[in-house]
Amino acid sequence: MKKITLLITLIFSSSLMYGQIYFEDDFSTATPNTVPTGWMVVDGDGLTPNTAVDEFTSAWIAVDRDGSPFAGNYGGPAGDIAVASTSWYTPAGTSNDWLISPAITPTTDSAVTWDAKAQDATFADGYELLISTTGTNVPGDFGTVLFSVAAEESDWETRTIDLSAYTNQTIYLAWRNNSTDQFVLLVDNVIVEEIPSCLNPTDFVLGPNGITDTSADIAWTDGNGPGTVFDIEYGLDGFTPNTGTGTIINDIAATNYDFTSLMPDTAYDFYITANCAGGNGDSEQVGPIGFLTAFDCTSYGFPYTEDWSNINAYVSCYTVEDANIDGLSWLFNNANDLDGDMTIDNIVNVFPQAANVAKDDWLFTPAISGTQGAEYTVTVTYNAVDFQATANESFDLVITDSPASSATMQSVIGSYNNITQSGVFGDTGGNDLITQAYMSTATYTAAADGDFHVAIHANTLAADSDVFLILNIEVTETLGVNDFDRNIFTHNYDKASQTLNLESSNMAMTNVEVYSLLGQSVVSKSLNNTSESIDVSSLNDGIYLAKVNINGNSKTIKFVKN
Repeated sequence: MKKITLLITLIFSSSLMYGQIYFEDDFSTATPNTVPTGWMVVDGDGLTPNTAVDEFTSAWIAVDRDGSPFAGNYGGPAGDIAVASTSWYTPAGTSNDWLISPAITPTTDSAVTWDAKAQDATFADGYELLISTTGTNVPGDFGTVLFSVAAEESDWETRTIDLSAYTNQTIYLAWRNNSTDQFVLLVDNVIVEEIPSCLNPTDFVLGPNGITDTSADIAWTDGNGPGTVFDIEYGLDGFTPNTGTGTIINDIAATNYDFTSLMPDTAYDFYITANCAGGNGDSEQVGPIGFLTAFDCTSYGFPYTEDWSNINAYVSCYTVEDANIDGLSWLFNNANDLDGDMTIDNIVNVFPQAANVAKDDWLFTPAISGTQGAEYTVTVTYNAVDFQATANESFDLVITDSPASSATMQSVIGSYNNITQSGVFGDTGGNDLITQAYMSTATYTAAADGDFHVAIHANTLAADSDVFLILNIEVTETLGVNDFDRNIFTHNYDKASQTLNLESSNMAMTNVEVYSLLGQSVVSKSLNNTSESIDVSSLNDGIYLAKVNINGNSKTIKFVKN
């Protein structure tokens, strides 16, 4: 079964039907330039196709979806066949071309499903599905329109129509090309199938609670009515259901479920079954349906570094604002090899408007925890690209107290202009856009404890606007002497366990060096917590000095090992 993956905002919809099949034709047995056996074509408009423009010689014919041997690629593997109708004719006028199915007799409630696509469409490119219970006379026998669309279906669309009103009747289905302009309509994969007594859940979407780093709320649509409950089994991406490896939740009465206690930045799958009321049994087990939890935005520490290696971190943690409302702003770009090494280089960039609108686009980092009096050094690596014309970019580096251009606190710590393309796109000789990129550094001293955001405000004038990109953002922290002294640091030697125990109230220790009174280093260890225990059992009894480093500052203590 095809896997469905939900990424932040993706919606999946499908009829997901099953049951007795009364009629099915994927046209694979058809010969190009004809229609399949049993189907009928009626040329209702009587107009002559423009064979000099298009390959079609009649109102409806079978064509290869992959474009071979005909002109155009309609989307499909080699040899895949669809039935197509053209509106390329001379003179122009309204199409009235009919494709009529063989006789079909569904004996239970059923539905018809088909795929359709418009190709080379211009303006009025509509079609209809009609039904007849008396015969194939056009248009007299086809008095009921089951489906009608006037807008272009530029991609393959799957449509499903309920035929339950025609149970135990012989029917004919007709697709009518009624376009008033020039286009090609394709129909494929027609199936008339029993509607099961218990329908599958459909239309899966991230629900009203959205997605976090530890939870995901999934909603779906139920077509079965009151009394339906649902069973879900979920686990890590790729797990096999019904084997005891997943987590099972039974009898969910709502059409949504909130998965909790999940791991950040982790892919999960779930399978779902509807249990219908009134003795109608169960649906199929639908799945796998995949979703990805958000990145843990609090996991950024110091030094804060962003190289765009994880698109989930960008989607989860960064805020973008299109302040000039021109429809173009910062976006994650993982489609280019900037240095010609055959590896994609992830960046974020903002494109120019074709009408040369001035940039007014903000990119905000997630919240960074600041300490009063601490100095923060922000380093940005960036470049420009001559994509539309000649780039001459400008931006400000701004500290804000919220991820919005309307933030109450805004402090511009750097302004940069005349940024032209530096290096050659894809150059493999060391003159590429990465090695030749610009690097700028600015500092910010926090006036109070609390979160802040680093914002990159692209503000290039209209005449100079082209592609502006960011390769890397780094923020480092240097604490003042007062800030270090405010941190409460304690230590004690535990004779029983022969450990030196270190405690720091609010700043993690980074390493410790233990020296003898003669200045010899006897213990060296990296640390990363506010509470650490150092094993000194290998040392001889005596007096020692320990130098503890905390966020770039150090504290020396004396202890007696006995």
